[in-house]
Amino acid sequence: MRYTHVLGWSSLAAVAVSLAMPAHAAEAADAADQGGTSAEASGKDVIIVTATRQAADKQKVGVALTAITSEDIALLAPRTLQDIQGTAPNVFIGSGTAAPGQSAIFIRGQGYADVEKTQSPPVGVIQDGVFFGNNTGQLLDMFNVCSVEVDRGPQGIFYGKNTTAGLINLTRCAPTRKLGASFELGYGSFNEFYGRGVLNAPLGDKGGIAFSGQYRRIDGILNNVFTNKRAGGSEYRAFNLKLNYDLTDWLKADLSLDHIHQSGGGTPVQFGNKLSASILSGGNPAAVWPSYNAETGSPDGLKPREIGNNLGADKDRLNTNMASLTLKAQTPIGELVSQTSYMSSGDTVNQDFDGTCKGAPGCTSVGNPLLAATGSQLLTFRDQTYKQFTQEIRLQGKAADGLIDYIAGAYYYNHKITLHQNTNAVIDQFSGEKDHSWSFFGNVDINPTPTIKISGGVRNIFEAKRFNTEYTLFGTIPIVPRIGDRRSWQKLITRFNIQWQAAPDVLLYVNRSEGFRSGGFSIRGTLSEQQAASTNCGTVGGCPGNNFLSFLPETNTTYEGGIKTRFFNRAVTFNAAGFINDIKDFQQSQVVVTPGYGPGTNTYVVSFPKVQIKGLEFELDLDAGKLSEPLKGLSLSGTLGIQDANVKNGKVNGQTSSIGPAAQGGAPGTVADFTGVLLQRVPKTSYTVRGSYVRDLSDDAKISLTAGYSWLSSFSLGTFGTLNDIQPSYGLLDASASLNYKGYFLRVAGKNLTNVAYRTQSLPTVFFQGWAAPATFTVSVGAKF
Repeated sequence: MRYTHVLGWSSLAAVAVSLAMPAHAAEAADAADQGGTSAEASGKDVIIVTATRQAADKQKVGVALTAITSEDIALLAPRTLQDIQGTAPNVFIGSGTAAPGQSAIFIRGQGYADVEKTQSPPVGVIQDGVFFGNNTGQLLDMFNVCSVEVDRGPQGIFYGKNTTAGLINLTRCAPTRKLGASFELGYGSFNEFYGRGVLNAPLGDKGGIAFSGQYRRIDGILNNVFTNKRAGGSEYRAFNLKLNYDLTDWLKADLSLDHIHQSGGGTPVQFGNKLSASILSGGNPAAVWPSYNAETGSPDGLKPREIGNNLGADKDRLNTNMASLTLKAQTPIGELVSQTSYMSSGDTVNQDFDGTCKGAPGCTSVGNPLLAATGSQLLTFRDQTYKQFTQEIRLQGKAADGLIDYIAGAYYYNHKITLHQNTNAVIDQFSGEKDHSWSFFGNVDINPTPTIKISGGVRNIFEAKRFNTEYTLFGTIPIVPRIGDRRSWQKLITRFNIQWQAAPDVLLYVNRSEGFRSGGFSIRGTLSEQQAASTNCGTVGGCPGNNFLSFLPETNTTYEGGIKTRFFNRAVTFNAAGFINDIKDFQQSQVVVTPGYGPGTNTYVVSFPKVQIKGLEFELDLDAGKLSEPLKGLSLSGTLGIQDANVKNGKVNGQTSSIGPAAQGGAPGTVADFTGVLLQRVPKTSYTVRGSYVRDLSDDAKISLTAGYSWLSSFSLGTFGTLNDIQPSYGLLDASASLNYKGYFLRVAGKNLTNVAYRTQSLPTVFFQGWAAPATFTVSVGAKF
């Protein structure tokens, strides 16, 4: 009721102000909407989005979304997708460990922060039509990206698969079809250097081609106190070829080819965690470890951004090749679109998960007590391949003299995963998965009046997976017999939406949409639950009937209502939404310790029977120049997200959770009750405020200034059994200044300017965590010809 009152009063105020504006101003603006692409006429009044697969003004689409334009990107100067964190309410974009470019993206409390490719992220990431079926490499580079669309809420009807939480859609700049080039060079903190450029050329009078390339290197942000060297550095190279061509008057083609190579020192973790330290020491860690650091929870006394790992223990490499082809044909019954994409990637990772130098000459670490059975070591080498193919065909158009807009299509998805992991130079794991998914979808918009639109959509999904895994000792002696299994699921999901254009600049809407995230198999599962020595078996002779390798599919039903308004001659844009997510069988990873068996840990994916997440979202943009001529060029914006995430029923089999002694699985017959436990990476409150000022100094020169502050309230980063590891609240300040002169530019940018120390990941049951970058600065120069 509290959320309803806040949303109701704010919406009522917005409607009142909007209706009070002179009608002729809105009508004039609408005329500009219909009159073409003149930026001078409409400014940022019209931002085209494709959330429902139809190009439309974002203020006239009845769903919650955030659009980041090329102008926004130029001001923000993001390096990767992670740098747009804070631009959309209730959206968390973080990083993970154990894989290059691994994301931890959450929308409205749903996301994925683990590394395993057999569990699909509920947030879809799409770049130029290529859907990323796993989160390795998802923190995409933002070079030559012209727009980003963040669609909140289930997108399963319109896009991809498993998008139960939402979608982030990146579109890179299309070929200009003119001869031209641009380049940029930059140098910054931690010896960062990058260079990148784009070359455009026409292909006759019917097409264009663009080739872009970039190189970037940076030293690590972490200080290794054992080796006295920087740790976590990386080197990145990427090349992209884009081509578009009008094959005929009615058929157009877009082709995109990518090659990405990344290598470096990986993402080292720190041996430390205040929750783990408190549990293992009985609440008095300083009495157990004389060098204990109360700020970080490190028994070795490590400070933020410090590690004590062996030299060379952490390194990674990623090679990715992608191709996508889009064909658009104009037919008598509508536009027929075919999108074909292929992705092939391979990554290798050396990871020091214990976070200590234990066993090395001169090492003074006390060693990780949770890994005592393995000599306080958890060193892994992981080699994976991932191949993915998707094909979508859809037809969209109008019927009944424009009263009906329709879209119908079919989607096919296939991936193949292979994995080899060696643990502590002793245990080898060999695993693989094949996934096939088919779906048929459709959506109809009915316009009974010029101001009312009623929409309904369905998608019928079928998905089948085949999985195998085995573990050997010294590469030859089987210690876990080969496991093979297969599962399939079928689900029909629906969408229903009503929107009302109450006034030319007031849109009200309600929406009910469903999402489906397939089940699968835990690729780090070892079937330790069948071993007599494991606490979650505990039976002489073993427990052959125990098999918790697979996990259930997750379904989400979202109820959403909102308002989109513009007033004061469109100087102010205010959007607000409220939502309730009812989630069944919420998937959550649980790592348990398995002393003396397999790799020393077992990962289960448990399903909380019922989770509910509700919240409010507000976005405000002000173009001050439309209110007063002396303020021309000044823009202010803000977002506010409020979330209340509750595990309504969190009772799961205790054998699959770390409720036993020393983070082992619980005994048979026990129940782990996560009811009331916080969901991970779901801050109750988050907001961002930003100001930008763009001024023409002369006909040839322009200056651009921007500064923003993003704040997140405290949230859970992980759990030890049913206890939460809390990341305290923090705020981040960034700023940039650019000078443009006759196609040349100079830019100075800084991020985390107040040097806040905060964590990006945590695994309390293995006693480690990771830290984000400190304050960084970059100076860039570039030119466009």
